[in-house]
Amino acid sequence: MTTTISLNTTVVRSSSILASSVDNALVMMDIEGGNYFSLDDIGTDIWQRLAEPLKVSELCAQLVTAYAVEPDVCQRDVLKLLGDLAMEQLVMVQD
Repeated sequence: MTTTISLNTTVVRSSSILASSVDNALVMMDIEGGNYFSLDDIGTDIWQRLAEPLKVSELCAQLVTAYAVEPDVCQRDVLKLLGDLAMEQLVMVQD
């Protein structure tokens, strides 16, 4: 299943994922699939921000402020990460 995510997409993390901090990473387990995933510190920050539905453009605006990153770099990296997370059903697209 391919889900297209754009700056206008609203995403939220999946409620079926167990997550725990280990050292400087977030380790997640997909309960249904039995797969493990991990995120670095910035990925973990994004994960935490997605506890409630959030529009990707708003997420990027928050991250640009928090990390002083160029908007186009942030958007590219966030869209890639969210696409990967959506492919693994770790985040859900909201209508």
